[in-house]
Amino acid sequence: MRTTKRLMALLAALIAVLAMSFTSASAQYGGGGGGGGGGGGGGGEETTATNNLSVPAVFVGGVGFGLTNPALVMPTGTPSTGYFADPTGYYYIQGVNTWQAEYTQLASDTVTPKWGDNLLGGSASLKVGSPVRVEMALTSTDVTSLRGFTVIKLDDALDRLSRYGTKAVSNGGTGWMGNPAAMPARVWTSGATVTITGPASLVADMPGEINATGAIVFGYNWRPQNPGEYVLTFSVPASSGVAISNGATTGTSTSLVVHVNARGGGGGGHRP
Repeated sequence: MRTTKRLMALLAALIAVLAMSFTSASAQYGGGGGGGGGGGGGGGEETTATNNLSVPAVFVGGVGFGLTNPALVMPTGTPSTGYFADPTGYYYIQGVNTWQAEYTQLASDTVTPKWGDNLLGGSASLKVGSPVRVEMALTSTDVTSLRGFTVIKLDDALDRLSRYGTKAVSNGGTGWMGNPAAMPARVWTSGATVTITGPASLVADMPGEINATGAIVFGYNWRPQNPGEYVLTFSVPASSGVAISNGATTGTSTSLVVHVNARGGGGGGHRP
């Protein structure tokens, strides 16, 4: 009897663990394309920043990610070395050291949009049933020379498993310091969405995130269940103050046509 009870208890524990794993996977990839939201890409929600802001930012309609100080913040702590990308270089590491690029707040801005690289180039990696990372980067055309830090992938590993860091330089003595440089700003605003139309359609929130390279992106995890041609449309609210440049015209949205193949592996994400 005692043996039977022990077996039943072990079986119940196993079922609970499997249920938790299934719930976690469903939350990460948003089910069959009709649910789920941002996340992934090294980022968090619109009010949370798990990575250091490294690329300068323009905040339109309010400041996100809990940031309160627009000044440049040099890296803290001690850099480390021995990474695959540059074995002799010293780097401050995301998640270990802290730093911050400059940012500013504007009432309006005109931006250049860029979809994630995995969505471009013929969509060869987009497969039915595989997770597809939908990302959008908005680069300011008005603010082009705030100071930030260049962050690179340091390990020879999958993007999501690798360490990312910004290079340290000598401070002229025995210590180290960050190496800031002027660069164009990324733009953030609240309320962005993605509309996907095709064999199956949906509208979903596309929240802002700070990715592993420290740049602001808007992200959505999509798992298409039907093959065919889809139109992805990224939009910001008409009242946001953000104007998206589409060549000769500007508006509040930009679209991309992609093709989802019938079967096969990987629809991984590449940062825009």
